[in-house]
Amino acid sequence: MSKKAIRLITLILAVAMVASLAVGCGGDPAGSSSGGSSSDAPVTADGKIPGMLEEVKLEDYQGTTVKYASWKNPWENEDGAAIDKFMEEYGIKVEWVRTTEGASAYVQDINASIASNTQADVFFQSNHFPGSLTAMQPLDAAKLDLTDPIWNQNVIKASTFGGHPYLVDAIANVWSEVDICVYNKRIFENNGITSPAEYYEQGKWTFANFRKAAMEVKALGKDYTGATALGEPILGAAGAAFFTLKDGKFSVTADQHLYDVMTFVTKMREDGYLKRGREEFADGKTGMAITNCFALKKTGYFQGINADDVAATYLPVWEEGDEHQVSALFRGWGLIDGAKNPVAAGIFLRQYLDVNNYDLEQTFWNQNVANFFFEVTGTYNDNVIYNHVPDLVGATGLGDSAMMDYFQYKSSSQIKGYLDSQKNVMDQMVEKANEIIDNEVKWIKQQEADGKLAKLSE
Repeated sequence: MSKKAIRLITLILAVAMVASLAVGCGGDPAGSSSGGSSSDAPVTADGKIPGMLEEVKLEDYQGTTVKYASWKNPWENEDGAAIDKFMEEYGIKVEWVRTTEGASAYVQDINASIASNTQADVFFQSNHFPGSLTAMQPLDAAKLDLTDPIWNQNVIKASTFGGHPYLVDAIANVWSEVDICVYNKRIFENNGITSPAEYYEQGKWTFANFRKAAMEVKALGKDYTGATALGEPILGAAGAAFFTLKDGKFSVTADQHLYDVMTFVTKMREDGYLKRGREEFADGKTGMAITNCFALKKTGYFQGINADDVAATYLPVWEEGDEHQVSALFRGWGLIDGAKNPVAAGIFLRQYLDVNNYDLEQTFWNQNVANFFFEVTGTYNDNVIYNHVPDLVGATGLGDSAMMDYFQYKSSSQIKGYLDSQKNVMDQMVEKANEIIDNEVKWIKQQEADGKLAKLSE
């Protein structure tokens, strides 16, 4: 891991909790409830709420409702029980507002609700940026204490515009989707093949050995697949990306290194060692998958797989001696523009994103991947390589999301020519994305001038 990664010490408690779990046991997930008004809410004697600014008093928000806009039904996932717990302890009702899934469809739904003054309070940012800025407001109104050690400061920094943050995400949030390598432990152990974790421990977990391991798995028979991967995470592993967001601006980062990595990956596909995607890993005859941490969860991608077969480690590096990279979706939670209950939404987010409020007994495939989840998500890194292609395609209406699937439909000899042909389009995508950001910053400055938003210096 990067020397710049900063570990959240308080999560040792969470890791210890997971280590004591009997993974695979337990009952059905909790269902929806209407909420209550508990006198046992975890506040200080003077009514201060952990993670909130001093002036926030729980009694002012009990009995109110927070509306959470998402395409995912919480009571069909792990968060249903956590929301029930929040409602019971804090006396704030949470209402799920169903939306359409998709990079642009979700934002369109939210903007339509804003136009009709029926908007929810909480925005779920996942592959929507920077289009999401058109439907969001700064987090100032949530009155969260952003110095709380639970928060991933990289997400706050990356989503700060005009001096005001828009997104939060907690370190080791149960929804964290940091990119990783998942592998079938049984295949490697039963056939004497050096596993990704073993290479990692030896300091030799490189793209060359990723290819070697995939080749050895494929050699086991025609019904075996060496590896599967998604296009952007495998680029991020090598420290490459189509676009980069830095200091509030997007730029095109398609350089020679990106070409080299894409060519290497495409050659693996041509040689029969790599396929695009991840779902095939569930068949039990695929060696590895370059994907994200959702793969470690029972509600994740690999339904039907033998839970004991799932193992995971960090992404490979481009060459031996390189620093291991961190890549991920640009994900977080914030406030919808015009949210009617923003402070209660802040109280909700502080608890909703705290992994210690989740019953983890049914969450992960097995004990080892549970431990690894907290190892890989229990840090934040100030140089994350974010996967921005779907974000910019959805926000600008330009480009082609198939850029992420380059190795599926292009030959290794076509990669450089293809990307050169897309350079003008990528420049246009960045220009339009930065225009969205610039317009939001202008709005912020006007809000400050009108006295509706405190200036950063205040």
